Amino acid sequence: MSDRLAVAAGVDMGATHIRFCLQNARGDIILSEKLSTAETIAGGLVEGLSARLHQLFSRHQARCRGLMMGFPALVGDDGRTIISTPNLPLTPDDLSGLAERLEQALGCPVLFARDVNLQLSYDVHENGLEDAVVLAAYLGTGMGFAIWLNGAPWTGAHGVAGELGHIPQGDDRLQCGCGNHGCLETVCSGVALRRWYEQTPRRYALGELFLYSRNDPFIDAFLAHAARAIAASINLFDPHAVILGGGVMDMPGFPLDELIARTRRHLRRPLPHDAVRFIAAGSSDFNGASGAVSLARSRWLV
Repeated sequence: MSDRLAVAAGVDMGATHIRFCLQNARGDIILSEKLSTAETIAGGLVEGLSARLHQLFSRHQARCRGLMMGFPALVGDDGRTIISTPNLPLTPDDLSGLAERLEQALGCPVLFARDVNLQLSYDVHENGLEDAVVLAAYLGTGMGFAIWLNGAPWTGAHGVAGELGHIPQGDDRLQCGCGNHGCLETVCSGVALRRWYEQTPRRYALGELFLYSRNDPFIDAFLAHAARAIAASINLFDPHAVILGGGVMDMPGFPLDELIARTRRHLRRPLPHDAVRFIAAGSSDFNGASGAVSLARSRWLV
């Protein structure tokens, strides 16, 4: 066993796909793999994950020193407790003692993180911003948001910091997926875009809406909501840089330059207005898993 390659593992679990990465002590990614989430965990969450990871370790004659796993969920400040997973088909029994059960099955330490914090870690390292204060807005199904502070994702007192999508700046008539009414995500999210798109028959696909409906009043309001929320976070945290990305911003025709210009109009002058940088997020399929394995390597291999 001692002559086997020591690796760190990163897993990014989404509702549709689950992504795996392995990294050695030098920092080389030796494997990236994407599978169907439903198929991977069909026989049970722990059973499916551990079986696939053991297959990957065996393929590379590796032993795992630690696993970092990301969820689109609220994760407790202990990094081991999943508080809620509204977009994943998991039961309370699946989540109960999950870290301990995975550790027993894999024979290595396990920690969990919010998926946006893993995406943030990837983008921070890719842009050499490890010593900076960085905010990241990942506009996708929801308004994902993350904060890089003191060399790591800042998770707050209870592990759930950065929920920009749930500030009360939305439509009070609409209930958010979190259960509250009037969250920002009711008017500024992929969910809000789909709701608007489905209200009227369209001659274009949902993914093309910025190409065909850029001048619609709803889209104009959508951008205004996003700009005000991002600007508020910048004025609060005074970051060196702001990373912008996510599935909605990756859609063809998304007016990223206009969003940045609208955001700048709301910034306190002269600072942070004159100093903050805006950076487009990486769009790789494996950014979350890469961020996870990078954190795992820094914790257990370096």
